[in-house]
Formats: sequence, structure tokens, C-alpha cells
Amino acid sequence: MRYILNSAVLTNFGSWRYKPLSRNEAVSWLLGDTWESTIRYPETAEALSLITGIYIPIVDKTIQMHPGDEALVFRLIFPPNSRRIPQQNKGKLEINFILEHMEIGLLIMDGRIFESK
Repeated sequence: MRYILNSAVLTNFGSWRYKPLSRNEAVSWLLGDTWESTIRYPETAEALSLITGIYIPIVDKTIQMHPGDEALVFRLIFPPNSRRIPQQNKGKLEINFILEHMEIGLLIMDGRIFESK
């Protein structure tokens, strides 16, 4: 499966790779095959749609990735030791703020799922 996430979250035990993507690489990835969005904030979906030219739907759901799955990660980034966005401001950020503090990456689950004890 292929997903769009708003954070590089590890959704299952296993081996992972995470690499940066350019805007053009993100567009190619989005056009390359089907994917499911898990973007829950309208501003995040709108910002990603603006920079890729591809409509990103708002879908509030959780997923569990498995070996071979990939996710385009569109997330906010800040310098080390900077403050996080207060919970009450999530979903209320300006599009320009998101575009100035964003990163696009590709998260790939490579390896087996380890058994929990």
C-alpha cells in the first residue's frame, strides 16, 4: 500500500528507511500509483495540494504499514530546541506558515515485523 502521512510515524515493528524528496519527486510519486491520504487537517492538505498541483483529500484515520508499504510524509519541521505547535493551534495554521516549515520525505517499511513479547 501507499499512503500520505503528516508525520514520519512508525506504524508497526520492523525495519524502515526515510529519505528526503524534492517537490518533483513527490509529484512523480503521487502520479506513480494509487495512494490513500491520512491527512486530517485542511490546511495541511491544501498546502500539499498547492505545491504538488494534485488534490489531497482530508481523511482522519489511522493505518498500519507492512513490509513493502510506502508513505509520502509531508510534515512540519522546526530547528532543534524550538517550541512545538500548541495543541489548540493544530488545524489552524496559515498555509504560508506550513509552506515555510515543511519537509517532504518517503518512508518505506523494508523488513519483517518483529514479534512483541
